[in-house]
Amino acid sequence: METRLPVSALQAGLFISELDRPWLDTPFLIEGFLLETPEQLALLQEYCQFVTIDIDRSTGGVARWGFLSEQKLNTQQPLIPHVQYQTVEIKEQITLLKELRQCFALWSQSKNSSKTDTPYIEPQIIIYADSTPIKREIPQATAVHRLASDVIEAAMEAISKDLQPRVEAINDVVSNMVDSIIRNPSALLWLTQLKAADHYAYGHALDTAIYMLAFGRHLGYPQEDLHKLGFAGLMLDIGKMKLPESLLQHNGSYSPGEFLMMKTHVWHSLDILNQIKEVPLDVYDMVARHHERIDGSGYPLGLKGESIGLFSCMAGIVDCFTALTSDRNHAETKTSHVALQLLYKWSDKYFHHALVEQFAQCIGVFPVGALVELSTGDIGIVAGQNRSRRLKPKILLILGPDKLPHARPNLLDLMVNPVMNAGQEITIRKEWPQGSFNINPQEYFQG
Repeated sequence: METRLPVSALQAGLFISELDRPWLDTPFLIEGFLLETPEQLALLQEYCQFVTIDIDRSTGGVARWGFLSEQKLNTQQPLIPHVQYQTVEIKEQITLLKELRQCFALWSQSKNSSKTDTPYIEPQIIIYADSTPIKREIPQATAVHRLASDVIEAAMEAISKDLQPRVEAINDVVSNMVDSIIRNPSALLWLTQLKAADHYAYGHALDTAIYMLAFGRHLGYPQEDLHKLGFAGLMLDIGKMKLPESLLQHNGSYSPGEFLMMKTHVWHSLDILNQIKEVPLDVYDMVARHHERIDGSGYPLGLKGESIGLFSCMAGIVDCFTALTSDRNHAETKTSHVALQLLYKWSDKYFHHALVEQFAQCIGVFPVGALVELSTGDIGIVAGQNRSRRLKPKILLILGPDKLPHARPNLLDLMVNPVMNAGQEITIRKEWPQGSFNINPQEYFQG
């Protein structure tokens, strides 16, 4: 059931099925989407006067929105600027994040404070809203990604020759990455899905920095802290440039002696950081502790629990995730979904369970750009996340159940609980590796 409305009458939860102008003349990623954020509403206001909504595909369906087809709305009706149900969700998220930070902060104070108790200062939590649609951000993110790749490659080559890396260039590119992540993290996160077959070290460092930035944004850290997280992400494994090439290119499992040598990369990384001016202490901590595990089984110091530090626990999760999902000589590449399942399996033993949960919420169980198969047999690309329901992303359908291309790719939002003819809910059946079915996501995101 469809009806035409003025943009001034729109509310969150309505499914926009048609505009009063060609879709290609607007910033919206694809034709048809669920209205969820004030930013989407502002863009509709900027580009359109009227839109067509699909009541059946709107959240709550006819039971909630049926009245819209029966009444004539005033085109001057005031704009509803915010989503009320998101307000409750945001308050709950802020409370959870404050409790998470307090857990680490109080442990640190209990170990390091003097006899005079230092009062706990409640942290500032920033809940970021995407200010730029993903399709508009992708060209900027692509340029930043390309520059960052060049900068980290140059830094690693300099270090391999016992030269100092250009810290100014590193700081500049991290600042650009922070800006992109703040505008819309999905763009740079999508680029991490496009794995190169070579240059594992460069790609792993860049992917780690991107995920660290996205994770920090999700946890509500200010821009200054995001810069530290991004810088540390690039530097986590920089010391591996001091290890023998034969060790880095090793196939299969390491022998005890080889693994002992591999672990020395942490000390090499710290030596390299000592040669760089004005490296923040938080960056040293992340580089030094990202292989520590909460049960004390990590290295190099065998630290336990919250003593590892919040940033360092984040770095450990991200480093493990990016390693699992990268092409490596000695291990099978995992999909994002499988990698997250492994992190969940290892949480409470090796990783902080609450942080693993937050990381999964940050990137989505099926990240933007992931290739997935639905319970209907259709194949599609994850085109967007739903903040409160990470198992129900937006899917751009590419192939039908017969694995033949759809005449026209269309968006399916699993948040609105679509059902098949048999009445069963449509869900994601599995994630496929990038390149399966000869699908190139770049054709759909950058076309």
